[in-house]
Amino acid sequence: MEEPVFDPRELGLDDELVFACHPGVPCFNRCCYDVHLVLSPYDFLRLRRALGLSPEEFIERYGEVYIGEVTQLPVIAVHMNSHDFACPFLRPEGCSVYADRPSACRIYPLARFVRRDPETGKKVEVYRIIRETHCKGHYEKRPLTVRAFIAEQGLEPYHYFNDLFGEVVARRQRHADSPLTGDQLDLIFLACYDLPRFREELKAGRIEMELEKPPEELSEEELLEAGIRLVMEKVLIFD
Repeated sequence: MEEPVFDPRELGLDDELVFACHPGVPCFNRCCYDVHLVLSPYDFLRLRRALGLSPEEFIERYGEVYIGEVTQLPVIAVHMNSHDFACPFLRPEGCSVYADRPSACRIYPLARFVRRDPETGKKVEVYRIIRETHCKGHYEKRPLTVRAFIAEQGLEPYHYFNDLFGEVVARRQRHADSPLTGDQLDLIFLACYDLPRFREELKAGRIEMELEKPPEELSEEELLEAGIRLVMEKVLIFD
């Protein structure tokens, strides 16, 4: 797998890129091989729900769980096929889970960086274009703004939940020298990835937290948001 090169330009939401990906592009599906595809909690929720799988079933069939070297948090990654290194969801006609594909697939060829304005404290989004020699989508004559591309790719909810989880990652990295116990890591995995069991723990009263409605009435998105809040408020406490 080749190392990507980032275009030096920083793009805002109203700046323009030129790109298209479709079956007529010569490189179609090439980017779906030999990929280290890490799933955010929302990626994982969308994928396993679309496939009708429990967290355990998804991991057994398609993925692995490990502690991230950089984040020091539980991570789920998708296994590529052993015989050809293709994504297990790739078909000759394209992605078989396209409507629920992960955020890393949706946002390509952009990379998104979020930082805080030092003066206002507000979140600032910056985008850079990824250049890879195999990708011919950059030669398609289809200009559009970054904002339009985000809307087209359905990235808004992914950005929302990835930013929430990004706060978890950022706090963990600020305290990287403080080890987490096995129980803490298990609770992080439960609250962010194993949402069916997290719901049952809430219903049984074995995990206590303030909720706007009973656990059984929460959507999975609401449950994930509650889980991330639990990690921030009750697990990653270092002071």
